[in-house]
Amino acid sequence: MLIEILTFYLIFVIAVSIMVALVISRLKLANPKRLIAAIAAIILLPIPILYFYLTYFTAIPEVVVPDLSGVPFEQAKVELEDLDLVARHGGSMFDMKYAQGCVVSQRPEKGRIVKVGRVVSLLTSSGKRKVAAPNLLGRPLAQAETLLSAKGLVLGEVALEYIPQLEPGMILMQSPLPDEELNVGSLVMITISTRDKKAAEEGKEKELDEDEGGFKLW
Repeated sequence: MLIEILTFYLIFVIAVSIMVALVISRLKLANPKRLIAAIAAIILLPIPILYFYLTYFTAIPEVVVPDLSGVPFEQAKVELEDLDLVARHGGSMFDMKYAQGCVVSQRPEKGRIVKVGRVVSLLTSSGKRKVAAPNLLGRPLAQAETLLSAKGLVLGEVALEYIPQLEPGMILMQSPLPDEELNVGSLVMITISTRDKKAAEEGKEKELDEDEGGFKLW
């Protein structure tokens, strides 16, 4: 890096010197001292800048950014502080791979060489995604699994309630209630109507009738 800077500066000095010589020869100035002094100042200006760069920026130690994927934010903060780096929470996002509060991504990336004191932005997992329970009330049982599956939910226990006035399989109750927030993968319990009083009293549930390709209600 230093060699590149010195090479660039040398080219700069040569180019400016040639330009000065051309200007002076063409203008034929009687007293070109002021022009020469101004151009000399321009030529010498990069020297203190280069000195400042060499004595300050290159003097700052460098460290390698560690891989913090899957590490809880507080632990990641400690690991960065041990390397004289600064952790900053850059927000949260849904991620199935990592638990809530763990690092999902980072900037700068792992393996990057940075100066000590550099801020590392950490994006953490918000945990399991939340969804609202669909409204199953009044719907036939055949629709329950379809509606729940579309939301990432699972049909749980199916209880029976004897109501001869209704078609069998109508959903009367559900738990959790409609619009209640659930984690993806949660179970939803329902109660359906049946005209079989004995089955309702015994608390029997639905069972799959393979021959009919659907649900058999007791």
